[in-house]
Amino acid sequence: MYRFARAARFYDGPDEVHRQTVARQILRGYKAPADGIPSEHVPTRRAAAREKFADVREPVTANG
Repeated sequence: MYRFARAARFYDGPDEVHRQTVARQILRGYKAPADGIPSEHVPTRRAAAREKFADVREPVTANG
């Protein structure tokens, strides 16, 4: 049982050390944008989506 315990950790999923290692490798290649706001910045994308789909949202959200 003890011989396979280490392999079983892979079956159970990553532990915190594995997650940190993967995150470090992913973020190593990250460069901050010039304006400092990430392209996936939710408030910015939300405002743009509301503007883009305003004509579709109006009939759906109107209580009349």
